Amino acid sequence: MDRREKALEVDRRLVTAFGMKLPAERRDVIQELVHAVLSQNTTRRNYNLAYARLLERYPTTGELARAPLSGVEEAIRPGGLSRQKSRALKEILAAIHEQRGEYSLEFIAGLGVPEARRFLTSLPGVGPKTASVVLMFSLGRKVLPVDTHVLRTSKRIGLVDEKTTAEEAERELEGLVPPAKRPRMHLNLVQLGREICHARGARHEICPVNSICDLYQGTK
Repeated sequence: MDRREKALEVDRRLVTAFGMKLPAERRDVIQELVHAVLSQNTTRRNYNLAYARLLERYPTTGELARAPLSGVEEAIRPGGLSRQKSRALKEILAAIHEQRGEYSLEFIAGLGVPEARRFLTSLPGVGPKTASVVLMFSLGRKVLPVDTHVLRTSKRIGLVDEKTTAEEAERELEGLVPPAKRPRMHLNLVQLGREICHARGARHEICPVNSICDLYQGTK
């Protein structure tokens, strides 16, 4: 089974096992970027709580941009790394206003994926994964963001080589997975990583892709 065939089989099995889909409701681009920054290096529960607290205190992007750094830091404290993330948010919003003259990124909807990625990654502290997450969730673009879960599971299964970086993996996985299936593949690989394919103590015996997983087949 070559990698393209394996990717399609992994997609089929994970759809059956998890069936994850993009949420019907979407945030605007800039709010999705804020949410993505808060999601870094923490749990889903914690970053969603941090985002809810931030939105309650500063309902508009303009209010957030004008807010004191200490206020932003206090609001997002449940998400962890609040000092770093509050500074990152302020720097990102300042850069957007400097370049665009407003606190909005809706113009990105008119750009192709490569151009949109280039703009987003030009912002302070915004990497390829964050850019792709924003494009996928806010605009429904057919991309496949690679976070730690996606990188770990795709390496173990054998969709990419062990030494592949996250940025390289994104390109390679998008080459293997048809556009229409990329968002759900991302979501389902994340779910696989969270529930079964843990960094330590993977639950191989209940994994829906164990029979085609390079790691499991090599350790049986």
